[in-house]
Amino acid sequence: MSKKKKTRYQDYVIKDGRLVGRFEEMYRDHTDPWHQSSREIFSSEKAVGINLIQRLQRNMYIQKAVELGCGFGEYTARIARTGLQTHGLDISETAIAKARERHAGMLSTGRLNFSVARFDDFDFLASYKPDIIVMPEITWYVLDDLAGFIQFLKEKLPDTFLLHMLMTYELGVQAYGKNYFTNLEEILLFFNMKYLESGKVNLITGGSRTWFLGTNNEQYYQKWLKEAEQ
Repeated sequence: MSKKKKTRYQDYVIKDGRLVGRFEEMYRDHTDPWHQSSREIFSSEKAVGINLIQRLQRNMYIQKAVELGCGFGEYTARIARTGLQTHGLDISETAIAKARERHAGMLSTGRLNFSVARFDDFDFLASYKPDIIVMPEITWYVLDDLAGFIQFLKEKLPDTFLLHMLMTYELGVQAYGKNYFTNLEEILLFFNMKYLESGKVNLITGGSRTWFLGTNNEQYYQKWLKEAEQ
């Protein structure tokens, strides 16, 4: 017996302070969760992310990118348009099917690809060896796997940059994940990387959209620092 369709796409992911995690059903039942094909393409931190990626291309000569939790691939395609070989991963087969359909033209160029994968399946990342991993707005849904992911980056992909973006909430609003972090400063402490840039956009509706670009490579950090001081 199929479960009743929920009116709010948010109820498929987090509800009443608990992780639901029904992503496949959400993508089947809703045409544009998180407004990723409309409002999200204009979010300020996404534009900052593209700018940082282009700086890495110019100064660090990166060539390959992976986006985790790519959904319909809107941001993945934007990354690919910078010239990087880009691969989008998502746990939902429906999301990946729609991403392939929406971006069929770019897929034919060979510069953009999509695959179904869990966040904690690190085999693809280890073999693909991306120069940068992009994590836009998925962290609240993978909290239990974050420690393993951070350790994996340090041990297996020490030369891979991490571009992380996450919405944080005002005090008294956030009910889930407070034992991990609640603001940008706590996020930075948790990931424990060398940060090339970090920041946040405060929203008039409350809360903030945060970002950081981090590395575990001291030489990369020093090179970025030297370039920034010139």
